[in-house]
Amino acid sequence: MKKYFLLILLAGFFTLTSCSSDDDGDDDFEQNIVATWHLTAVEPPLLDFSECSTNPTITFEEDETTEWTFYNAENDCKPETDTGMWNQNTESNYTVTIPGFGSFDGTVEFQNENEFIFTSSYQTIPVVLYFEK
Repeated sequence: MKKYFLLILLAGFFTLTSCSSDDDGDDDFEQNIVATWHLTAVEPPLLDFSECSTNPTITFEEDETTEWTFYNAENDCKPETDTGMWNQNTESNYTVTIPGFGSFDGTVEFQNENEFIFTSSYQTIPVVLYFEK
């Protein structure tokens, strides 16, 4: 009888401690930076988007290149493009080249599959860039 009790106890223990594939803490959406993103805000406001009706965009390519498109009021808000590089250093740490500013290491935090926040610093000033698809 003790053997059966022990087997039932062990079976109950393994049933209660089993894990499932969704126990790893991953979000339910794909966190893929490879896409075209619109820069919607910068804190502190180092860039002013209000003069043109279109926000800057960045396209992250699979080959770790980027293409930025800026809209400048001094050029009648016509698109101006420039290229750069990006690299994923760790799960959430990236290096991104921003034309005219240089390369920045920062943290990417996906809000959902259509939004992420890039946190870095510029000349020791903390900067947060907000992106949407």
